[in-house]
Amino acid sequence: MDGIPVAVRRWFRGTDTMLGQVRTLFLLFVLIWPCFGLWGVQAAAVPLGTAAVAATLLLTGWLWLGYRRQRFPAWSWLPEGACIVLIAGASGYGITVGVCFMWVNFRALYGGLREKAIAVATLTAIMAAGLGVFDASGGSIVSLLITAFIALVVNHVLARAAAARDRAAARERAAASAGAGLVASTTRQEAMDVTLGAALSMDAEVSAALVVTIAGPALHVVAAAGEVGAEAAGWVAERAALPEPARAALAPGGFVHLTDGAAEEASAVFRLRPYPVVVLAPLAVYGSCFGLLVLALNRRPQDDLSSSVTTLADEAALTLDQLLNRSRLSAVVDHSPDALVLASEAGIIRFANPGTEKLLGVPASSLTGRDLWSLLHPEDLEGIVAAAAGSSPPAARPCRIRTDDEAPWTSVEAVLDYVNEHDGSRSIVFNARDVSERQRLELDLRHAQKLESVGRLAAGIAHEINTPIQFVGDNARFLETAFADLNRLHEAYRELASPAADGAGHAALVATVEQIAEEIDIDFLLEEVPMALQQSLEGISRVAGIVRAMKAFGHPGSEEKTQADLGEAIANTLIVANNEIKYVADVVTDFAELPLVHCHLGDINQVVLNLVVNAAHAISAADRGRGTITVRTRRGDSQVVIEVADTGTGVSPEIADKLFDPFFTTKEVGTGTGQGLPLVRTLVVDRHGGEVDFTSEPGVGTVFTVRLPADLAQGSDMAEVSA
Repeated sequence: MDGIPVAVRRWFRGTDTMLGQVRTLFLLFVLIWPCFGLWGVQAAAVPLGTAAVAATLLLTGWLWLGYRRQRFPAWSWLPEGACIVLIAGASGYGITVGVCFMWVNFRALYGGLREKAIAVATLTAIMAAGLGVFDASGGSIVSLLITAFIALVVNHVLARAAAARDRAAARERAAASAGAGLVASTTRQEAMDVTLGAALSMDAEVSAALVVTIAGPALHVVAAAGEVGAEAAGWVAERAALPEPARAALAPGGFVHLTDGAAEEASAVFRLRPYPVVVLAPLAVYGSCFGLLVLALNRRPQDDLSSSVTTLADEAALTLDQLLNRSRLSAVVDHSPDALVLASEAGIIRFANPGTEKLLGVPASSLTGRDLWSLLHPEDLEGIVAAAAGSSPPAARPCRIRTDDEAPWTSVEAVLDYVNEHDGSRSIVFNARDVSERQRLELDLRHAQKLESVGRLAAGIAHEINTPIQFVGDNARFLETAFADLNRLHEAYRELASPAADGAGHAALVATVEQIAEEIDIDFLLEEVPMALQQSLEGISRVAGIVRAMKAFGHPGSEEKTQADLGEAIANTLIVANNEIKYVADVVTDFAELPLVHCHLGDINQVVLNLVVNAAHAISAADRGRGTITVRTRRGDSQVVIEVADTGTGVSPEIADKLFDPFFTTKEVGTGTGQGLPLVRTLVVDRHGGEVDFTSEPGVGTVFTVRLPADLAQGSDMAEVSA
């Protein structure tokens, strides 16, 4: 029928189905019949012939009208049979009786078994009329009746098979359309609308369809279509209210077909009118059921719907789950305060979330197409890429990023990872969290800890400063008195000089001068004044040295690494800690020639202070008299090394693995906080990427070793890394 012009096809109905095509074919034979069938009634008597012609035209028109409506009422078999009797009787049950077979073949394509029973009775009456009224041959009548019955059965079966094939094709089209619609859906509501539309087209008897989600003990009708009523959509019911047979649908693979009382009970649960048939299919993914697809039917379907409905439910469940996950992922990505960037394996940015825009201060869309590597600080890039290329999952690393050369660097903690996408390609996921505020707080905290250390040493430092200040003051007071006496002697010498110049009375003046010189002990003054001046200068130098060391130690520093002289920094730290050390140990230093080290100087000061004070406490706890603390620096092949050794108690093997744990201490309560060595590890390992460990022999002493990577001592720029 596809080749028939549109102008002609509009006069034919149902040609898009197999049953419709078969009906159209048989209708054509019925319409052709009057062209030769009327010839058989021309010899009949006028009244009977006229009635036969009228019956022929009436029957043909009626069959055409029924074809157009695609249905015939059951009672029409009787008047149609009467027309056939007139036509057959007018031709003496001759050639025109052939219309009987065309009519039966065509009409057998409509109606159910009840109508076919009426058809059998009608055919029997037609043949009985031929025997009793028109004197037809008995043998011919019997053969015609049997042939008509066979045609009726054959075409009824043909109609059933064609209708079943058409229903199957319709379900396949509905499933295919639903699959395409679900793939194209961008929201859960769109996906549910597609699912409900496909469900309603599964069978002509489907009158209502629902999508129900399961939330704990509750069932929530989230979408409805068809004859559902105003109360169905949005209704919430209890799972326990479902009839017992229906609860099997609450698990993966649990398709349920309810009829009669169970179906009406399920209809009431979902606020539907009483339906005789209700079908439930689980919406399940990954072995978990999260909802139901519910179909309500007006009567029992002619076909088994389990396969089609289950397939639709599975497709809908997968799509709804994907859209839900996509929605959740989108909400997380869009509202994440972290910068999330997706880039190609070569580093070309494909996507950046709003958090990236907040972090970098530029529109996220402007980053698309840019090189990810151009955003990272060259010194941080190699470590980030190396961590992603390792076998273990990459950990967050400190990093600095910015969008252009004019923008300031922003400190972040970044994770870069390579991922495989569904098409097999590799992409880069870059996650950066702004830690500039946290680093500022950490810097303030470290400075506060440093000041706390200074506070603990303040009494000793005050004593260190007080001693030189005392003898500077004593010497200053001595010089004040001495110079007052010298001033008296000087005045006497002036008085002596004037008479001497006149040449008279000088003997008495000389005696006076000598008396004053003897009183002030001029020889003592000439000997002690230079010494007092020297001691004062030494005291002032010592005070100045302590002040400089305190100033250098207590400087808050900055977040950027700088070039520093480790030897000078350690020497200043030893001055600050001197009062903690001098009563229990002698300090031996062995500083190697080191280049300027690229580091956070305040961190190194704090590390050395904690280790030296810890060593002094260990020596004091050993109670073996005065000990020795040795501080060394050296340079290895790839590291700068600081060693702090003591002759204290040592560390027993039982606590060796706990020594760097926060709040672990071997000191008495109120003496130790257990934060000194953990802070050392944090500053060395986390802040500088170095190492810290120790060797110890109980009762002999301990050596703590700090190793800083050689690249920190080089201060060289990192080579640019490309993917």
